[in-house]
Amino acid sequence: MHEIALCQSLLEQAMRAREANPFDRVVRVTVSVGCASRVQPDALRHAFDLLSRDTFLEGADLRIDRPSDEAFRLVEMEVS
Repeated sequence: MHEIALCQSLLEQAMRAREANPFDRVVRVTVSVGCASRVQPDALRHAFDLLSRDTFLEGADLRIDRPSDEAFRLVEMEVS
């Protein structure tokens, strides 16, 4: 299930961002998941919920944009 690996990558990006510019928690994460990427949005949400538990990402709103391409990328992270 590559959704777990993708969420792990998101968590690592968030950790690097937090080290560079400290913040308390992430409120919202917006990702772009191309329809041709074979990433399943429900599986991605489930992986995000599992991996964010007991972290500064727990409870963050995961928003998934679905363009027609194959790309997967972090669009925005709203922090507080």
